[in-house]
Amino acid sequence: MLSPETQKELTLSVIMPAFNEGEHLYVNILHVCETLKDVDFELIVVDDGSVDRTYGEAKRAQDEGYPVITVQQEVNQGKGAAIFRGFGFATAKRIAFLDADLEIVPEYLLELMSAMDASGADVVAGVKDMRENQFPWLRRQMSGLYKKSVAFLFGLTITDTQTGIKLFKREVLEATVPRLKVSRFAYDIELLVAASRFGYQITEYPVKLSYSRSGNLGRMNSSNIFGAFWDTLRIYNRASFWRWLEPSLSMRIWMVLFVVGVFLFGVGFGKLLTPVVLHGAVKSIFSVLALQFLPHLLRDWLLLIGGGILLTLAIIQLNKKLLEAFLRRDHGDDLAGILRKPKDKE
Repeated sequence: MLSPETQKELTLSVIMPAFNEGEHLYVNILHVCETLKDVDFELIVVDDGSVDRTYGEAKRAQDEGYPVITVQQEVNQGKGAAIFRGFGFATAKRIAFLDADLEIVPEYLLELMSAMDASGADVVAGVKDMRENQFPWLRRQMSGLYKKSVAFLFGLTITDTQTGIKLFKREVLEATVPRLKVSRFAYDIELLVAASRFGYQITEYPVKLSYSRSGNLGRMNSSNIFGAFWDTLRIYNRASFWRWLEPSLSMRIWMVLFVVGVFLFGVGFGKLLTPVVLHGAVKSIFSVLALQFLPHLLRDWLLLIGGGILLTLAIIQLNKKLLEAFLRRDHGDDLAGILRKPKDKE
């Protein structure tokens, strides 16, 4: 590890997760180092349980005196886990993610830093244009569907969450990484959702990708696709209003009673205004639920008054429960309920 004096001088830490990249990793490390030669930087290479010579090639560059820190995970845990492990070794005030295959050239790191300086953003995320013909048609369609799903579920304004190059101010990762749970397919989304919920400014920067994968989906397969969508749904659950609310059993009962109250009140009100004739099985069910065995006028007023009372009681109880939840604001270790940046807290 670097001394405290040296740590303060660094302006950029680059975290490079690598899995079975031994064939070209050493050359790629030299490319990154040459590109950033005028920047005070460190390159943290995290070998994510590779079975080839990935770790040895990264260690070779480190032993030759390049500003490389080599970290090894004995078992493959996923790209997100590798990045978060690398963050534990990062010392600079700005931290970037960069894929080890360099399908996105490291020159973009300099451009992302300039974009951060110009915009004042807390996060600058590289975004690629999947409409380019270099990408297989099926890969473009899957990517487009996934982007639309993410936009619909989370409301993120960024057009692409999955591109492998991003730049963060250190404080963003310090606030968000402890809350993250997903380590494989959709960690980017979880990270950006957390940053967005904290109120950090996220901007995007267009990058070109030198796509060199074979097949219609490149490195993706059916397992990866299912895993990505499953992880995305898990993140949605963790970031949802329901997760933040954490309704107790009593609150769930009052929610059910609220719905029942609305139903009864509506039936009673509707039947007072205009008689409704039901048929078949529906008639048998409603003969019990809507008290149709009673005289019509008495029944309708009972439904109206009973539904109104139940609705009023449910609203009062739900109001108290919701106020308690809003006073809680934030769970402290989740994505739901985050209202402000940690530095703004009293």
